[in-house]
Amino acid sequence: MTDLHLPGERAGPARWRLVRWLASDGSRVRVGQPLAELRPAESDGAAIRMSALATGTLWHQVRRGEVLHVGQVIGLIE
Repeated sequence: MTDLHLPGERAGPARWRLVRWLASDGSRVRVGQPLAELRPAESDGAAIRMSALATGTLWHQVRRGEVLHVGQVIGLIE
């Protein structure tokens, strides 16, 4: 099983908001496929996309609109 952690950079925002999932819960995904769109929680900054790090079945661990912290697990691929 592969955990999908919210990535972060030292100078980047510490909190993000999940704008939308690009792949359905329980769907088959492949490496490099865009899975989620995220935006900084405290601003209207540019959205980023998070991609699959493995091939398998995606399981969402957070909901659309939820505020997330860098390093938090947002999904699982098994």
